[in-house]
Amino acid sequence: MLRLMAQYKRSQNAILLGIIVILAIGMIIAYGTPARSLFASATATGKVVEPPSDTEVVASVDGRVITVKEYADGIERFLAMYKMYGQNSPDSQLPKSVRDLRARGTDKELLRSLIREKVVEIEAERLGLTATDEEVRQRIREQFTQDGKWIGYEKFRRQIERSGQTVIEYEKSLRDSITEEKLKNFITGGIQISAQDIEQDYKNSNTKLDLGFVIINDVDFLKTVTPPTDAEIRAYFDSHKELFRVTGEQRKIRYLYVNQEKAGITIPVSDEDLRKEYNPDNQIKNIRVQEIVLNVLAEKDEPTVKTKALELISRARGNGADKPGEDFAKLAQGNSQDTATATKGGDLGLVERSSVKSGDALEEAFKMKVGEVSEPIRRGNQYFIFKVTERNSKTFEEAKEGLLASVRNRLSYKKASEIADKAEELLVKSRDVNKTAAEVAKMLTTKDSVVNPADVIRETPYFVPGDELPEIGSNPSFEETTGLLTQKGEVGTKVGVRGGFAIPQLAENVRKGGDPIFEEVKDKAAERAKKDKMLQMAYDQAVKLIAEAKTADALKATAEKMSLKYLDTKEATIATSLDGKTYAAAYPSAAKLKVGELVPVPLYSSFDSKFISVAVVGVTSRKDADLTQLASQTKSIEERLRSTRANNLFDAYVDNFKKRMKDAGRLKVEKEVVERLLTSMAANEASGNQ
Repeated sequence: MLRLMAQYKRSQNAILLGIIVILAIGMIIAYGTPARSLFASATATGKVVEPPSDTEVVASVDGRVITVKEYADGIERFLAMYKMYGQNSPDSQLPKSVRDLRARGTDKELLRSLIREKVVEIEAERLGLTATDEEVRQRIREQFTQDGKWIGYEKFRRQIERSGQTVIEYEKSLRDSITEEKLKNFITGGIQISAQDIEQDYKNSNTKLDLGFVIINDVDFLKTVTPPTDAEIRAYFDSHKELFRVTGEQRKIRYLYVNQEKAGITIPVSDEDLRKEYNPDNQIKNIRVQEIVLNVLAEKDEPTVKTKALELISRARGNGADKPGEDFAKLAQGNSQDTATATKGGDLGLVERSSVKSGDALEEAFKMKVGEVSEPIRRGNQYFIFKVTERNSKTFEEAKEGLLASVRNRLSYKKASEIADKAEELLVKSRDVNKTAAEVAKMLTTKDSVVNPADVIRETPYFVPGDELPEIGSNPSFEETTGLLTQKGEVGTKVGVRGGFAIPQLAENVRKGGDPIFEEVKDKAAERAKKDKMLQMAYDQAVKLIAEAKTADALKATAEKMSLKYLDTKEATIATSLDGKTYAAAYPSAAKLKVGELVPVPLYSSFDSKFISVAVVGVTSRKDADLTQLASQTKSIEERLRSTRANNLFDAYVDNFKKRMKDAGRLKVEKEVVERLLTSMAANEASGNQ
C-alpha cells in the first residue's frame, strides 16, 4: 500500500480570515468583562458586574463562565471586522453572516478562543504568573509618553477614549496580554536555536532552484479505472480493516427534514410587497462605460502605476468650476494600455450586468452613477479606471421574478425555522416520526406544490463524528446535536443542514466502537479500493516517466511523448507550490540534487481535500545561497525561529492543559445553549432584524 504525504496549501482568504479572527478576539477580550480602573481610588469595589441580561452560560472553565452576551457580542464584532477588513477581497469566501460563520466553523473557532483565554488565565494563576497591578501601570507608563515622560492620566484617558475604548476595558485587555506573555515566557524560556538551524533556514530561503515538473492526478484515471468487483472489495476490506474500525460511538439517526425552499413557497408575497422592495438603483440592467487600463509589469512598478492612475482620475474629475474635468475619451486614447478599447476612447459599449463575473473589476462600475469617475481598481496586474456614461434599470416587471426570489429567500429561513420548531415540539411529545412528518408535510404543502410525508423523513446509516453523511455531508453541528442522544427514540433539537433544518431522532440504540461490519462499510470500501487503484495508476505512470526521461533536460520531451503536460517554475524556494499544489518534499528533495537530475521517486500532494496527485520533479538550474551574507541575517533568523518554535510549543502546552481540564470534567460547553443562540441570531438576520 502506498504511503501518502499530504499538506494543504493555505489560501489568501484563509490568511485574511485568520487576521480577522485575531482582531475580533482581541476586541472580545478588550470589551469583555469590566473591572475597576487601576487609577481609581483604593476604596472602589473592584467587583465584576455580570451583564443585566443574556447571562445564560455557553461554556464554563473550572467555574469561570462565558455568557451568551460575551459570545454573541464576539460574533457581532467579528462580522463587523469582516465588513471593515474583508468585504473588498475579490471572490471572497469569507463569512458575511451568522449562517456563513456556522458553515465555515468560525463560530466554533471564536468560542474556542474565548475558552482558551480562560484556560491561560487559570494556568497563569496556578503558577503565580498573573499580571500585577504594578506591571500593568508600568506598561501603560512606558507606552504613553511624551518627551520620555508619562503623559499623565487625563491625557492617557482621552487617547484611550478616542480609540473607542474605556480605560477599564483597555486595562483589562493589557492585563490579559501581559499575563499570557509571562506564561508563554515561562513555558518557552528554554528554547535553543542552533547554528545549524540558522544556516539551514538561510539556505532554504536563499537557494533558488529552477524546476521542471509534471503533475499526474489520480482523478485523471477516473474514466479508465475499472470498478472493483465484489471479491476485490471484500479482499480490500479484509486487508484494510483498520481503516474502517470504529473507535467511537456509532449512531443511526432518523430525522425530519424541513426544506427551506419549500417553506419559502408557502409564504404569500403580493405585487404590493414586491413594489416596496423595488428600487431602480438596485436593479441595474446594463451600463455604458469607458475605461482606462494601466498595466503593472512588475510589483516594483506598482507605486508608480498607481500614482499615474490617481493623476488621470484627478484630471478626469477636475476641480469644480475652476478646473473642469478633461475629456475621458481623450485621456483613454492617450494613456490606456488596452489597445482594443483605447482607440475608441475607452468605450466598452453597453455592458450587461448578467455578463459580469464575480470578482471582475467591472462590478465596481455598476455601483457608480452616470458621470462618475471611479477610484483606481486593482485586479491582477492591472489598474482600471471607469467612467459611467449611461445607466439603465430593469422595469418592475423585469425585476419581479428576481425580487420574488430575493424576498422569499430572506423570509424562507425564518419560516423554515418556525416549522422546524413546531415539528420538534410535536415529535418530542409523540415520538411518532410518521405522524409528525404528516403534519410537517401539511405545513409545507401549497395548492401548487404538494409535499408527501415520505419526503420529510430521512435516515442516516450508522456513523461516527467526521463521516460524510448522505444529503448532509460533513456537519459538526449535526454531529454535536445527535451526539447528545443516548436512548432509542430520543429527540434532539433542530439543527441547520443543507437547504433547511433537521429534527433528529435516535433510530437505534447507540453502538460502541469495535470491528467493522463488511455489509455496512461495503460502499466505503469500494470507494477506497477504487481510489487506491487510481492512485496506483498515477504512481505507476510517474515511475515510468522517471525511468524513460532519466534527466531533467529530457523530462519535457518525454512527458509530451506520453501526452502529459510539462510545467516549470523559476527561483523556487521552500515556500513554492507546484501548479497551486503544495508538495512538502519537493524543495527539500530537489535541493539535494545537481542541475539536470530528477527527484528519483514521485512526490505526493492532496487537493480539494479528496484527490491525490503525484509529481515528477527535476532541477534545471540552481543558484546556491551566498553564505557570506549569513552573518548579517543570523540574529533576525534566530529571533524568527525562536518565535515560531515558542508559538508552537505554547499552543501545544495550552491545548494539552485544556484537554486535561476537559477530560476531568472541568471544561464544559453548553451545546444546547450555543445552538439556540446561533439559530436565533441567524433567524434575526434572515428576518432583517439585525
